[in-house]
Amino acid sequence: MKNLKLKKGLTALISAALVATFAVAVPSSANAAEGCSETGFIDGAKFVAFQKCTGADGNGSKYEIRMPEKFNGMMFLYSHGIRNQVLLPKIPVINPDGVYSVPRSAPEVAPGRTAADQEIIAQTLLKQGYALAGAGVQVNGWSVPEAIEANVNLIVYAKDIFPTISKVVSWGDSLGGHISQSLSEQYGIIDAAANLHMAGTAASQYSYANDVLWMYKTLFDPTIKGNGYTQPEYAGDTRGYMELIGDIGKLLTVLGALSAAISANPLAPAWPASATNAPASLKGIPVRSAILLIGLLAGMPTQSNTYDASSGPKGALETSFGLAISPALAVLENTSTALALGVIGNYDAEMRCGGSIFDNSATDYASRLGDNGDIYAAGLSGKTATAGMLAFLNKLNPVAPRVTASASAVACINNQAAYTGKISVPTITVSQTADQITPAGYIQKMKDLYEASISNGDAKPGLLLNIWNKPPDEYTEFDSAGSPKAATGITTGTSHAMYTNDQIMVIAKLLASAGKSGKLPSIAAAKSALKKDPSMFIDPNFKPALMFQDR
Repeated sequence: MKNLKLKKGLTALISAALVATFAVAVPSSANAAEGCSETGFIDGAKFVAFQKCTGADGNGSKYEIRMPEKFNGMMFLYSHGIRNQVLLPKIPVINPDGVYSVPRSAPEVAPGRTAADQEIIAQTLLKQGYALAGAGVQVNGWSVPEAIEANVNLIVYAKDIFPTISKVVSWGDSLGGHISQSLSEQYGIIDAAANLHMAGTAASQYSYANDVLWMYKTLFDPTIKGNGYTQPEYAGDTRGYMELIGDIGKLLTVLGALSAAISANPLAPAWPASATNAPASLKGIPVRSAILLIGLLAGMPTQSNTYDASSGPKGALETSFGLAISPALAVLENTSTALALGVIGNYDAEMRCGGSIFDNSATDYASRLGDNGDIYAAGLSGKTATAGMLAFLNKLNPVAPRVTASASAVACINNQAAYTGKISVPTITVSQTADQITPAGYIQKMKDLYEASISNGDAKPGLLLNIWNKPPDEYTEFDSAGSPKAATGITTGTSHAMYTNDQIMVIAKLLASAGKSGKLPSIAAAKSALKKDPSMFIDPNFKPALMFQDR
């Protein structure tokens, strides 16, 4: 399989994934004008009128409310995903245009893959008579407490301006799903909630990303700092920031080298030149095996937007590609976004909390592999190779130093507001089974917390409905030469924050029903609503593995 080329290259795939990570939730940062105005849009031959109200609360958190002329009494309150707190210069792949600025407090009123999709969802709901609202926050990054307060203020403002609001349903995606869930649990002002690809706790999310980052540093480039960025000691102290920028460059270099190596020789790709700590015995193992091992030890899906982790080109290479190469390619594609979350989100959290929040000083990575060592034996190049890689990652290896966190920083990140599972209103979750940023295990964790709350008498049964979105069994495509084709769209059930408009509207319909009745739709009714989309399913017996940080 030497010289089997990956169409458009893995670098292109990685670039697209990284861009997608930073393209979520980046609206205009223009100041909102105070007050309400009459506006609308054309729907066919009909003009749909609504009032648009904008402003800011006492904390400076901006809001937007859209109230249709023909209002049915229910308002959808939307919480957007995380926004990067770190200002970035012009950087290839991550910020190629050099124009990214922090959109402080800019609100959004509906979910969607793009700004255009968000507007389609918004207009569809307005036509049906629903009001829409969304709040931003003054501080970006992991700003859950600030966002909850902003949403509470927004509900008060909205009901003051529009007293006919009788029902409020909350929804959000990614960190916004976390915010929506926490809001619904902590305040008795929400009638129902729906959370898409909901983030886990801050501690769990950052540990997941940092596991990936630490293993990349240890295996592929020990000069990556990764954590413990220098805290500012005076005004204009940019030492920590420059360390971050340096790390971004190094990670892009590593990703590019790994992509080129696999493109050149998929069966036995060479290790990057930056892997200076890796001994010759380790470099004798195909680097694709190390990539796959990182994904398995972090809890990352082995399916990605392009790779189903099982398919191979027709002919003699079909089995070997599917077993040995495709899972590694899937992890590599997924890893790029996890690394972005790790290094930039980690820097933000450290600046917020005053020190390192990650600690793997006692982590037993070898114990995490479990049955995956046998399942992915071909991809890991056998038991001997696997044992060698695990030995290199062992805490006793002096060239693989572990990280110890700052106790005060850990306390800071653990004190961030979070959901508890004490559900009191009808709640719907939707999760992609191959989401590499907020893996399905986070939803399973909330389900476990809810069941524990029921047992403790802190919650009533029958208030949680889990909907899953899965990829097809096989979807990787190959050209006539047997090379895999880069995905031209989004494979359902994979990636992050990538539901179709039709999928979002189905969830909106179920959420509205729950908010109106005070009850979850029946399983039969929910399945009927999902019947046109075979990728969406409900199965009370489906139980994705918990993330290692939550076990």
